[in-house]
Amino acid sequence: MRIREIILIGALSAGLSACVTPPPPDNVVGDYLSARLAARNNDVEAAAGAFSKAQAKAPGSTEIRRKAFYYELTAGEYDRALALAAGLAKDEHAGEGGLASAVLAARAIKFARYGEAKRLIAAARTAGFPTPAANIMEVWAIAGANGEAAALDKLRTMPGDEYRGFYPLHAALLSENMGRTEDARSAYQVAIMAFSGSSEIEAYGAFLEREGDDAATREYYELLVSQQGYGHFAGLAGLERLDNNRRPKAPRYVAPSKGAAIALYSLASGVLQDTYRRREAAEEAGYRIGEADYNISLAMARLALYLDPEFDDAQRFTGSILNLYGDHEEAIATLSMVPPSSPYYEQAQIEIAGAHEALENTDAAVNTLLGTIRSRPDAVDARISLARLYAFKGRHKDAAATMDKVIANLPAEPRPTAWRFFVTRASSLIEIDQWARAEADLKRAVEIAPEEATALNFLGYSWAERGENLDEAFALIEKAVALDPGSGAIIDSLGWAHFQLGDYEEAVGHLEQAASLEPSDPTITDHLGDVYWRLERRLEARYQWRRVLELEPEDDLADAIHEKIIRGLPAPGEAKS
Repeated sequence: MRIREIILIGALSAGLSACVTPPPPDNVVGDYLSARLAARNNDVEAAAGAFSKAQAKAPGSTEIRRKAFYYELTAGEYDRALALAAGLAKDEHAGEGGLASAVLAARAIKFARYGEAKRLIAAARTAGFPTPAANIMEVWAIAGANGEAAALDKLRTMPGDEYRGFYPLHAALLSENMGRTEDARSAYQVAIMAFSGSSEIEAYGAFLEREGDDAATREYYELLVSQQGYGHFAGLAGLERLDNNRRPKAPRYVAPSKGAAIALYSLASGVLQDTYRRREAAEEAGYRIGEADYNISLAMARLALYLDPEFDDAQRFTGSILNLYGDHEEAIATLSMVPPSSPYYEQAQIEIAGAHEALENTDAAVNTLLGTIRSRPDAVDARISLARLYAFKGRHKDAAATMDKVIANLPAEPRPTAWRFFVTRASSLIEIDQWARAEADLKRAVEIAPEEATALNFLGYSWAERGENLDEAFALIEKAVALDPGSGAIIDSLGWAHFQLGDYEEAVGHLEQAASLEPSDPTITDHLGDVYWRLERRLEARYQWRRVLELEPEDDLADAIHEKIIRGLPAPGEAKS
């Protein structure tokens, strides 16, 4: 996403949160403060209800009306949001960044009032609504009013090269609507290269399936399967359709409401990715970043679902944000709407299981994943999630057995990404004292992915922890550090390997660096305390061990820490820390 677009989105966010009118009158203070608290806690439903109650009591407050509108939209309460949008769109001082006009334009497109939609989109753009989404919504309004040829002509003349990456997908959809297959093919290919989001990935695969070129389609889906993220799931779903001869027969027609929904969802996804990147950069720079605010993305995804209630990717996306916000019950309801036929189904079920677990309903989480596995025997990610859930609950035998089935189905020469399967199983095998099997798994992970820092580090650390193969352990850990020098866990491994050799002066610098990178990791903090003790820095050692207890470690580590605080470390060779 380009810098100018980020600035526009920032302005939209600021307009929705800034206070531009005096505080509300006393009789609505309680509702207003409740709404602000709910908003601060990312409880969008409660914020919507409280702001709307305050707005009913103080209809003249622009600030409250703006926020009530915004949170009603974010909560998916479309009728209430639309009712508020009408007044805001007429108020040039509302400062809502064009969102009200965009919502009204979406309604006009949904009900085929395309002339009205074009006027509202122009108003939204003028008020600051992000240009790519406004432009593409306008193109689809033109398609509805004047036909796809006129829409394509308009798309080609849209200003702003920085937005071109959003356009090829819509050129492809419009071309295919017109039966211009080769133009559509070229545009789909450009879309994949220019802005390879989930909509682009899925649309090109569906096009290839409709064209009936099984060889080219299979090649495309096999390429996707070798990747991570959405492409992997889309590839698996596509290959399943090919294998079962379930490819679509009829040409695809994209209605203006669907095209506009795709534009809004692309904006939602782009904003979310940009938010992640900025938060990561701020965190790496040492800034406190606070709670994440994904409300703009959530609002755009809700608006896409208003236009296309069966938009399964937008359903999954919305449910994911609700899970991040801690609204797990609403997340479950939203994610449950993703149908089994969707390539997003497995991921949606995994997130439903995560929501159940967050609600401390482990049985429901396990049953959700088991049901997914029964319905989709090749649901690898669901099995991995189940194994990790078992491991988290201390059921390491069940976790290892679950991974046995994943690993048994791997080809003789698995893809490099398969290293994670072996590492996942090894971590549980170590917990049930099956070191020989765990070591074999870790060696296999390194063999499959010799440039994967996590696999290298896990094997090297395990050897160092056991005092075995220390030369090889150092070589593996040092290579892992070179591959990922910002990882506190890996630098901790290097320090701990030196500690195991008794080289405490060398160990302490690495362990201090690791603790600075991962200050909330109890194991790393424990290691730092241990090396301080060996260096006769007893006060600092006990300080670090007490910090471990503040970090809420697992029970076995907490018990060991209590003992060390009282007695210190035994002399080298007497016992293992």
